[in-house]
Amino acid sequence: MTFSINETDLDAFATDASTEAFRFRSILSRLLTAKGDDRKKLRKTLFEYLRFSPRSDDLINTLITDCVESKAQSRLDCAIDVLNQLGPRILRYAQEFLFNDIKCWDKRYPNRAYEPNDEYWYVLLRSVGQSHSVPFDKVQVIRMCRTAESRHIVEAVLESLGDIGTTDAIIEIKKLIKHEDPFISSLAAEILENLQ
Repeated sequence: MTFSINETDLDAFATDASTEAFRFRSILSRLLTAKGDDRKKLRKTLFEYLRFSPRSDDLINTLITDCVESKAQSRLDCAIDVLNQLGPRILRYAQEFLFNDIKCWDKRYPNRAYEPNDEYWYVLLRSVGQSHSVPFDKVQVIRMCRTAESRHIVEAVLESLGDIGTTDAIIEIKKLIKHEDPFISSLAAEILENLQ
């Protein structure tokens, strides 16, 4: 038995993908302005989309990108609140995103890894830190961004390690106590103090 896909099938698949993306973005835009129970329901709906969609990775990217570009005050927290529920899936996404990012930029522009921007990475790292994944695995992914040149990314690394709070996370936080940026070193000391 052979299986073939004709152009009509591909067009239908593309239409399904664009319809799904449109619905997902519509729910997300409502979430960014919602309050109370409405916010909880919309967050759950987005989570279900991400959990069951065959295009989950595309929707994760859409969620982060749209929240980063939004003007809503709680936009980053909204993204983190949805994504941290994905557990191992958000961990896998972050790991693949980081490896692809480094592969894309490292050879041509050694100092250009960690794209597209700091807020994207902030959402991604905080989501991993707060997810219900294996703590050791979370630390391994987050620590790869510890040497980023951007203060905001290193800040997200510290806060994510603080969210994890395990012995491995504490070891990584201690490495940043003597960071050359006084803000980062004082934040590391503060997070460490709160964990003890």
